[in-house]
Amino acid sequence: MRRPGWFPLAAAALAFLVTAFLAAPLTAYLFNAGAVATPPGAVVAWAWPAVLCVAALVALVGVAAQSRGREVLAALLLAAAALLYVQGNVLVRDYGKFDGSAIDWSRHRAAGWLEAALWLGVAATAVAARRRVWRWAPAAALVIVAANGLALGGHLLSGRSFAHETATGLDERFARFSREKNVLVVVMDAFASPVFEQVLAEDPAWRERLDGFTWYRDALGAYPTTLPSIPAMLSGRTTDNAQPVRAFLRESLQDASLPVVLRRHGFDTATTTEPIFTEFLGDAPCASTVSFLDAAPGSRRGRDARLVWNVALFRYLPHDLKRRVHDDQRWLLRERASAAGAPPYATDEPFCAPSPNQQAGRLMQQALLQASTAGSDRPTFKFLHFFTTHMPYFLDADGTQLTRERAAAMTEAQAVTRQSACALDQFTAILRRLDELGVGRQTLVILAGDHGSHLSWLPGVDDVAAAAGRPQPTRALPLLLVRMPGAAGPLKVSSAPVCLTDIPATVASVMGVAAAFPGQALHEVPEAGPRPRLYRDYTWTHDFWWEEYLPAMTEYRVEGPARDPASWGAGRALPTGPAAAAAAPPASASR
Repeated sequence: MRRPGWFPLAAAALAFLVTAFLAAPLTAYLFNAGAVATPPGAVVAWAWPAVLCVAALVALVGVAAQSRGREVLAALLLAAAALLYVQGNVLVRDYGKFDGSAIDWSRHRAAGWLEAALWLGVAATAVAARRRVWRWAPAAALVIVAANGLALGGHLLSGRSFAHETATGLDERFARFSREKNVLVVVMDAFASPVFEQVLAEDPAWRERLDGFTWYRDALGAYPTTLPSIPAMLSGRTTDNAQPVRAFLRESLQDASLPVVLRRHGFDTATTTEPIFTEFLGDAPCASTVSFLDAAPGSRRGRDARLVWNVALFRYLPHDLKRRVHDDQRWLLRERASAAGAPPYATDEPFCAPSPNQQAGRLMQQALLQASTAGSDRPTFKFLHFFTTHMPYFLDADGTQLTRERAAAMTEAQAVTRQSACALDQFTAILRRLDELGVGRQTLVILAGDHGSHLSWLPGVDDVAAAAGRPQPTRALPLLLVRMPGAAGPLKVSSAPVCLTDIPATVASVMGVAAAFPGQALHEVPEAGPRPRLYRDYTWTHDFWWEEYLPAMTEYRVEGPARDPASWGAGRALPTGPAAAAAAPPASASR
């Protein structure tokens, strides 16, 4: 005779709850901690109603059902726990970064069929063998719980962390400007020079709105992605992969970067960018862009919890259910906009949710506009990293959120152009505020992309470059706009062969700071003179944020206009890891 019992059912329920409501969100949190400003415990606790529902259902069945019913439920709970663990830790495939890029679901169609068969087969087998499963349920539950713990421990040992952003890290001086001397560097992530060219073509009035600016049309980036590009912009230094990433960050940011050097020369400084950089800026006031989400604490917990739980559901469910969770970039768990507590860009039925960095950027801009004063008794330097120009693309040129119909009528290139125009509006609103304070003409203003675009904006040129084995010039051409103090008049265009690594030398030169930065002041680079420049290309995946070294690179020497593939010399291979130190000469800090 079968014993009715309750312990095997409780053990099976515990294994399921630990896997689904503890291990899954904590794993997703570890992979997204830099994008949230809420502690992991609060994110996990956000789902307590679902936990209570599952626990109540198990208790109800345990009290009311016959032995067979308890056995079936225990078998299904254990099967679900085991399948969730395997799906979330073993059958993990690359669907790309959730940055608004379209997912090619067909790539994983065959794997999806196998996953569906696995889930159905394991569940059916568990029910068929329910008596044996019931007998071994406590031991099986212990194994599943232990496996989840080991998986989390492995992620922690690999360098991931539960550390999250909890405060801006900037005091009221963040919004103070001097009436005598200021530097404002605004980075619009992935804003490419050819995209700006398209914005100008569609709305020539921008030439008048960008009063006093010079557009360096041939400005060359240093790398195709953000991680090494921001240190290059702040210090002028680059790496050839002969040292670990964190060693390069420490060397370029801790003592030799603009925020640190200018602070030593009496400047009030404020830097907002990705958290991986802020930890190396020493006592120079800095903050992660995402930390500005703390400015809206009422909605922060729910927003962050939805982000983490959506990723957890996506990771731990089989292929066909992933698509339902993703919901064509709208996500299964999403906030319904309302008059109170709506996210910064939301409408009644948003087409696509902005990223946390994009939401935080709007809050950062609002904080600067609302709190800015001309009350600093020292010259100021501000480095503000915005993501409005980064994927996902969900804003029209006027700042309204795209409807599904409007988005469907656009190509990706058109969507980039519209959202980039919106980013320029965001930028010029800050300039207008400086003018209201009477400090606009006392400010050196630089607007730059940290790298170029993944899209092909120069089709003929890109085709020639690909045929010659050169990178797409669009990837290497970030936007660079500069307004010197006192400059006025319609937008000027310069073809000078400059680099993003010239920014620190430019700031030092214009501000009269005796500091030796690599590169050359932008306004001192002649348009016609020969100037070899370096660009290091590589293929990026999101996991490189946590790797010890950057991926293997190809170094190109550019002699002439960067848009001309003939200017690009044959690439020099730069391996990754310890082999780079033996294969390459010492990294040059100059360009």
